[in-house]
Amino acid sequence: MAALPTLFADGVVDVHIANGVARITLATMTGQPPQQGEAPRANPSGILVVPVTQLPILGRVFAEVTRQLEQRAKEAAQQPAQAGGGTNQGHADQPGGAFRFNG
Repeated sequence: MAALPTLFADGVVDVHIANGVARITLATMTGQPPQQGEAPRANPSGILVVPVTQLPILGRVFAEVTRQLEQRAKEAAQQPAQAGGGTNQGHADQPGGAFRFNG
């Protein structure tokens, strides 16, 4: 199987919907601090193309991942720090504290 392209994004700079397809332009923020009075600059890093019929599903997935992250953060804050860092719960391909959502 061919490697999939990886996109990194700090945010979304544009969403364009036409002909039943949403084109979501993802962007990264520049490493340069903004000058006095300037807004931070976003550099487009890729476009996510999704059929509009799938947007509600995509939204629910992101909402669920966010809920799980918040739950794990709450659990981690309640437990005393353990020696050796976080656990990867049996997933050798993930760093400690990471998790995979397969919803």
